[in-house]
Amino acid sequence: MSLAIFKECKPLIGVVHLPPLPGSPGYRRMRFPDIRGEVWGIDSILEYALNQAKLYESIGFDGVIIENYGDKPYSVHASKGQIASLAKIVSAITRELSIPVGISILRNAGYESIIVTHVSGARFTRINSLCELRVSQEGILYPEARRVARALQELNIYEDLYLNRLLIMADINVKHSYPLHEESDITNIVRDCVERCGYPIYSIILTGSRTGEEPGYDTVEKVIGVVRELGVQLYVGSGVTHTNISKYWSIADGFIVGTSIKVGGRTENPISEDRAIALAKLVKHYRSTIGC
Repeated sequence: MSLAIFKECKPLIGVVHLPPLPGSPGYRRMRFPDIRGEVWGIDSILEYALNQAKLYESIGFDGVIIENYGDKPYSVHASKGQIASLAKIVSAITRELSIPVGISILRNAGYESIIVTHVSGARFTRINSLCELRVSQEGILYPEARRVARALQELNIYEDLYLNRLLIMADINVKHSYPLHEESDITNIVRDCVERCGYPIYSIILTGSRTGEEPGYDTVEKVIGVVRELGVQLYVGSGVTHTNISKYWSIADGFIVGTSIKVGGRTENPISEDRAIALAKLVKHYRSTIGC
């Protein structure tokens, strides 16, 4: 598998967690994040998101994901207001950054995410439940593979997946959700997802059970064989810190990081420059000494 859109091996991707957007219950009500002590309109949200994304780039991260984390309580699919807001915000960010920009629309808005990715100029999207039937606080998460296929067809962009102009990253056993039946072997879930999806998946993402929790080395090691066989990437998508990244370095193909590099280790807070710099420097050191 080529590096696709990323310039470096084992990309380090930072998450920009947005305040509540128009179309969500907390818009102009919730004080999120709490650094200004005020409610935020769409223009101040855009300013904040652009600032955070640029900071990731300046520190040396290889990509950023823009996520509507503040839109609690989430609906399974996003509203029109959220979609319009994300398109505006992500479009502004992609124009300003030289590193790849991605999108994650909570809770499981794969169709909408493909649309926003395409119109905004973003390069990749993360989908919580592309292939699985899961139950969550927000309701049942139905597999999004078919809705994603419909978006690709409507936009006539299937070719973008094959040419690595668009990447789809799929969570497996996504955090804050549970199977509706006795959970089957994770390697079978991965294999079915990749082989039966009908279009290329760039990477599988493994997380802990909750935001900020790591998946555990045993879980990652368990799926590495089937991932390599199927020719897809394997990303660790939560719980990565400068103290534990070393144990995943030899088996993971990339890392998505948010909570551990925020001020106070709180997801809603802005980036802690010291924490983010320490992690980026460590990744650079591992690339030059251990290799990829």
